[in-house]
Amino acid sequence: MSSPDGSAEPLFSEVPKPSQVPVTVLSPMMATGPAMTPKQILAHHSPTQFEEFVYEWLLALREEGYVDVMQLGGAHDGGADVAAFLTAHRTDDRWHCYQCKHYGKALTPAIAYVEILKIIAVVADGKYRTLPERYVFVAPRIGASLTQLLAKPAELKETFLDWAAKGTDRLTAEYGADPFGAALELARETDFTRFEAANLDRILEQHATTPYHVRRFGTRLPDREARQAPPPEHTPVETRYIQKLLDVYQEKWGCDPAAMGQVRAHSKAGPHLQHQREAFYCAEQLRVFARDSVPEGTFESLQKNVHDGVVSLTWRDFATGFDRLNAVQDAARDMQLGTNVLVNVVEPIDRMGICHQLANDDRLTWVEEET
Repeated sequence: MSSPDGSAEPLFSEVPKPSQVPVTVLSPMMATGPAMTPKQILAHHSPTQFEEFVYEWLLALREEGYVDVMQLGGAHDGGADVAAFLTAHRTDDRWHCYQCKHYGKALTPAIAYVEILKIIAVVADGKYRTLPERYVFVAPRIGASLTQLLAKPAELKETFLDWAAKGTDRLTAEYGADPFGAALELARETDFTRFEAANLDRILEQHATTPYHVRRFGTRLPDREARQAPPPEHTPVETRYIQKLLDVYQEKWGCDPAAMGQVRAHSKAGPHLQHQREAFYCAEQLRVFARDSVPEGTFESLQKNVHDGVVSLTWRDFATGFDRLNAVQDAARDMQLGTNVLVNVVEPIDRMGICHQLANDDRLTWVEEET
């Protein structure tokens, strides 16, 4: 296919990623439950939004063995909206095609025939080397007549060829005599079991496992896992914030920061350290929960809200670093966190732990260095 200036149109567009806007707005739907079901919301999507939804869904299908997923949709998509590849050779080898059709009415055989011819024609013309092993229609509604035909591949093939024969003049004018003839020849050799329709309920069930579901449908977040105790021994990821706590204990109670056993045995420093470690690991569990449940950046936005709300406290004069730490954690516990969707699952101990995550990144410090 060529553009108006005669140059070749690329078959593959730049791979767009699903929207990564963090879920920082707590919508009324998120607070009280969705007014519409996800299936009803999909019915109001634009074709572009629906195609992005399908792309998000396919990213979750790791069990299918896909090595890559690409959106190919557009005026020159070559008969494929979203392609999923089973090898690095992409359309030169084994691949699956997902054709997104978002209409106000149910998908019918007449619409399907047009799309089937399109994918067969681009392969016959050499634009794709191989037909997809699976060609899946994805639509909010699949008509009963098309559903029945897809269940009988031999009849689907026969009715498709009849449709093409009846429209020979029109299709020849659209494709050209030789390309249309080549497409019909390939169609007669093609196994039509590759054509199928996706089950929207199943798609939504799988989409719900992605971080994109909450943003797209405003559904409630899943429950968090039960709180787990931190490991008995400190891990490398804890090094920086624990060192800052040891500075606090040295200043406050004279504990030797090089003698962890002494710190743990101290009547106040020991229990305090244990509680702070529990807080840190709760915040780390929240970070993982956010990674799996909401778009990238949502947890980082929450961290930024906490930092912005407490950092000015660290600049004030305190008698000890212990006083500074307590003031910051009290402020973090009591502050309003805005409309970030994670506020529904954040516990007070998470807020304390976020302070230690920020200390780990050297964004907060408790004991001021002498100048």
